[in-house]
Amino acid sequence: MATSVNLDISQRVDIVCRKGDTFDLEFIIEDADGVPIDVTTPTVYTFKMEVRESSTSPNPPIIDTTGNPATGFEITGTVDGVVNVLSSATFMETVPSGTFVYDLEATTVADSNVQTWFYGLFKVNEDITI
Repeated sequence: MATSVNLDISQRVDIVCRKGDTFDLEFIIEDADGVPIDVTTPTVYTFKMEVRESSTSPNPPIIDTTGNPATGFEITGTVDGVVNVLSSATFMETVPSGTFVYDLEATTVADSNVQTWFYGLFKVNEDITI
């Protein structure tokens, strides 16, 4: 008899980027056999991501892809398993430098099943050239 069950499928992926540079990150999503999963947005999945000072911070997110209005980050998915997180250099200039935390959630359109796929540190290094 099992003594515990782990339903947390999330993977820790720490991100280091630079203030004022284009942010372009791709995740490849595959099943256990290495076959890409259809993550097409917005018909199969929707995604959201937040970057915060800490996991318990009462302050608004530094980056919130679902905020009103949403920040300058766009998350898209393709039929061949590619999840792309993209932001312009212009928007990244407005993001403060420092070390934060983030997570990326995926929601299935068909049944509204929500899962955190990735989480970790989100470090923004200071830029020199403006």
